[in-house]
Amino acid sequence: MTLVITYGVLLAVNAVVLYLANMFYPKQVVLGTHSLSLVWAILLSMGTLALINTFAIPFAHMIENRRGRMLSSKEWMIKYFFLDFFGLWVISHFSQQFGLGISMWYVSAVLAIVLDVVQGIAMMALQKKME
Repeated sequence: MTLVITYGVLLAVNAVVLYLANMFYPKQVVLGTHSLSLVWAILLSMGTLALINTFAIPFAHMIENRRGRMLSSKEWMIKYFFLDFFGLWVISHFSQQFGLGISMWYVSAVLAIVLDVVQGIAMMALQKKME
């Protein structure tokens, strides 16, 4: 059940960040196609990114078990930055299917940094609420 809640939180956070990025920088972050509306583009692309991030959690716990220690906040943030960057890059390369277009690779990097920080805040708040 925890992973379902995590998915929902990540989807909501990702959707808000992507919508704001499109609103402020419409030439760099493009949402929608001739057949996908803005809302569907956000749900499809950020739902996929949230799914990638959620599926990575059990693998991170396996790494923690092998090392015999918990990952630090910095290590989690670095892991999520790379997941967000490569996830956005791959999703944007399938823009006809997901409705997300990103102009340059560095826009993906900046968006990944913003997503990383906001996701980190949301996940820490969720973790405190669940304890």
